[in-house]
Amino acid sequence: MDETVLTTGQLTYDDFAHGLTALRDDLDRHDPDGVNFALRTALAHFLFLGHDDLRCREEPFDRPTFARRLDDARAVVARAPVATTATTPAEAPIPSSYETYVADLYSRCWAKYDDAAFADTVQLFEERFHLNGVDLDGLRGGNCLDAGCGSGRYTMAMISTGAEHAIGLDISERAVREARDRATRMGYGDRTEFVQGSVTDLPAAWTNRFDFVCSNGVIHHTPDPEKAIAEILRVLKPGGMMFLMVYGTGGLFWGLVDFIRAILAPVPLDFADAWLAMAGTPVGKVFFCLDHWYTPYQERVTRTDLERRLRARGFTKLQS
Repeated sequence: MDETVLTTGQLTYDDFAHGLTALRDDLDRHDPDGVNFALRTALAHFLFLGHDDLRCREEPFDRPTFARRLDDARAVVARAPVATTATTPAEAPIPSSYETYVADLYSRCWAKYDDAAFADTVQLFEERFHLNGVDLDGLRGGNCLDAGCGSGRYTMAMISTGAEHAIGLDISERAVREARDRATRMGYGDRTEFVQGSVTDLPAAWTNRFDFVCSNGVIHHTPDPEKAIAEILRVLKPGGMMFLMVYGTGGLFWGLVDFIRAILAPVPLDFADAWLAMAGTPVGKVFFCLDHWYTPYQERVTRTDLERRLRARGFTKLQS
């Protein structure tokens, strides 16, 4: 390590030496036979090139950043399964509860956003409607539902766009709690409400309640997307409007997604999440990766099939 590292700041060469020794000990416990080539190579890549990047900057070596890298590396090793020459590859266990698994998957993604990054995602709401030529008159002054709200970004964005009141519903208790707290911090608390529940089983008391329902990237991750559509129709007022985003079909992208899902089948979600963090992946890209790699359900439909479903449930004026 460069001599300059020893003369500035509070972290010393000995601190880093102890950190590297602790990481080596952790790795030897999890991979005593040296068979986890991927983990060992990933650690070498992450630490060596990370150090080189910091070393080559025209400023003093950033010791706190490198110390954080060591901590992140130890977190990844701690989440890795023990590997030996006797280890047999096996698929990751099927989650005992779809709801619990999905709640954990998405709430861990949204929890990574600080308020500034989150505020940027809120602004995407009106832009998405504008780019798709969607008339927001049905939203302004109305009572709205964000069906599958996650972090609550669209719930809050509907208020910013002119809604009188908006409810965010999500399957994750953690997401609901954190969305409620964030809405309060960001000044939306008096006009928003967050409720735990499933988009395929909305509260009976909500029948004909909402002027506008937004469900963005949600129902294709449920075991019964058609039931979700029926539930959304039930809670809409007659003449109400729904914005629905689902996955389409075809193209190289989905072939690549299927390939990645297959090769990651033995890799626990917790480990992949930690690896993305260790690699310095931006929070939006972490969400993008885990959303496509680990969701248990991932339906894709053609435009024709989606329109058929919507018309069969009673929706009349369709725009895409």
